Amino acid sequence: MTAPPSKHDALHALFHPRAVAVIGASDDTTKHGYIVLTNIRATGFTGGVYGISRRLTEIEGIPCLPDIGSAPEPIDAAFLAIPADAAVQAVRDCARAGLKAVIVGSAGYAESLDAGGAERQRELQRIAAEEGIRIVGPNCNGMYNAHFPISVGFNTSHAKRQTPGGISIFSHSGALFDAMAGRLAMLGAGLSLFASAGNEADLSVLDYMEYALTHAPTRVIALLIDSLDDGARFRRLALEAHRLGKPVVALKIGGSEAGAAAAVAHSSRLAGDDAAYRALFRASGVATVQTLEGLMTAAALLDRYGRRPGGLGALSTSGAGASLIADRCAALGVRLATLSPRTHAAIDARKVFSRIGNPLDLGIFGGMRKSGDVPRHLLTDPDVSVGLALVHSMNPWQGDPYRAAMGAAREASGVPLLLVTPGGLPAAEQETYRRLGIDLFTDTDILLEGIGALMTPDPDAPEAASDITPPVLPARPLTEPESLRLLYGFGVTVVPAQECASAAEAMTAAGRLGFPVVLKGVAEGVAHKSDLGLVHVGLRDADAVARAYAATGCARVVVQTLVRGELEAIAGVSRSDGVGLVLIAGLGGIFAEALRDTVTLPIPSSRAAVEAAIAGSSLGRVVASPRWRHPGAGKALIDLLLGLQNAALALGDRLQAIDINPVILGAGGATAVDALVVPAA
Repeated sequence: MTAPPSKHDALHALFHPRAVAVIGASDDTTKHGYIVLTNIRATGFTGGVYGISRRLTEIEGIPCLPDIGSAPEPIDAAFLAIPADAAVQAVRDCARAGLKAVIVGSAGYAESLDAGGAERQRELQRIAAEEGIRIVGPNCNGMYNAHFPISVGFNTSHAKRQTPGGISIFSHSGALFDAMAGRLAMLGAGLSLFASAGNEADLSVLDYMEYALTHAPTRVIALLIDSLDDGARFRRLALEAHRLGKPVVALKIGGSEAGAAAAVAHSSRLAGDDAAYRALFRASGVATVQTLEGLMTAAALLDRYGRRPGGLGALSTSGAGASLIADRCAALGVRLATLSPRTHAAIDARKVFSRIGNPLDLGIFGGMRKSGDVPRHLLTDPDVSVGLALVHSMNPWQGDPYRAAMGAAREASGVPLLLVTPGGLPAAEQETYRRLGIDLFTDTDILLEGIGALMTPDPDAPEAASDITPPVLPARPLTEPESLRLLYGFGVTVVPAQECASAAEAMTAAGRLGFPVVLKGVAEGVAHKSDLGLVHVGLRDADAVARAYAATGCARVVVQTLVRGELEAIAGVSRSDGVGLVLIAGLGGIFAEALRDTVTLPIPSSRAAVEAAIAGSSLGRVVASPRWRHPGAGKALIDLLLGLQNAALALGDRLQAIDINPVILGAGGATAVDALVVPAA
């Protein structure tokens, strides 16, 4: 028996088939069985094409066969244009006929309200595992390889010959293919590969992404995703893409409550926590956008210019335009370059009035004839990696020196110079800019999304995990003493404490630790002890300890030092669907719910990444404030978070969550005074 093909070999056969078939071929021009079949020929495929139909012998010159097993040549892939209840057996027939891949276009699987839909999807998964055939979908609309060329799908753009280029698009949504392909064409960019992942019964977006890493014509990978099935694998693939010089840009949908519900409705996938996905993308060096237009604009710019980490140097012909750019950069998270003293001095010497800045108002220089070298000084600043100018149509006496200055600045700096013209430009002016190698756009926010993608920082490079053998976890949440002991073993600073089995032991422990103390009842399976009256704070003598022990009603208690500090924080680890374990920290106490300002980082993250994330948060701004009196607490907090991360790395798949609430910050550094470790189910 021949061994089943690997995923890579099956995907190669899918995107470069010798022959293809459409099961459920039809002569009804409104049916997918007709549309897919005729699209294959219309887009230039030169291999064998067959319709599978028991009643037809040909459709517009394309031969039809009664079954997939009667083909006169090897068929590598097939599109199933038949209902869901018939598709399962058809996939099995294709496997036994030697096909390497099938595209299941029909809906009616896990995304449906049909009670049998989920079972049909599980059956497809069983066939893939048993027979070795790879399955695209179900509930998808096909694929495209613009270089081969081959188009197998029913979207409007599947009927068109797409311009070959460097951008591969992998999407959970197939219906948006036409919008994405059309936008690429508007941008003058070309398509490499496209695949609609659908429900991902077998092949996932990550499988297509991995294939694109070795697909030579692909230079940029664009992802439109509801969720991921393996965050750790995504990060590995993104890092490999970075190493190969193939930028990845992602549009994650389902971030709102309504969007998440829509994602489940159309594809059966949970959208997952938006903050966790943003953290994963950031750590992986993956550019992110918020709109479909931004996704294609970012992909086109990355294909044209490659990654350009750094800052934006922006110009406008008015102060209002400069302010507008600054506002939109702040809203979209696009970093404006910090100009060097040398750049400031060179530009400042040309000004007529006002102060210079970035974005730069060219109106303060009294006309370009007097200050034609100002754009060059801006774009050659060491921190400027991309240039942006907001322009309008100009009379020749204004426009000619302006365009000459812009062309000279682009030539001298070598950085991309992009113009946004909200009101448009006459054709002659557009052509002049294009001859100078300057790209034009009309939508400020969409262009800034693309620029933000160009300037995406390098991926995080976390240190190697600590080599600590983790303890065996019980099949229940750990008690507080158990949780604190476990975390202490990974370098987390915890409150001094002693577990006691009697009032006498508790009183002795309190005397040893020093009054005042805290006494807590130990009860298995109880996450929120305060709600049950199990926490007694500020006990100042042995009698108070004895009364508190009796009040808990617990056989065992823990006595702790009362840790004093000036600020409460929260820290923890959570398992996010599709992403995996993430590290979380933020202000605690009354601020936790009021501000909802936490930072999220994927695990693992480097110390530098943790420090940067905390520095940008409200918690970080407090501990870095000149009024904060305990400078060592900030470093201690980072150490505590890295200890938490070490625990998460050691426990791995056995861990669901860790909660430290609160962490007390003050003269004693950062101390965990309450903790809960929850094993995975």
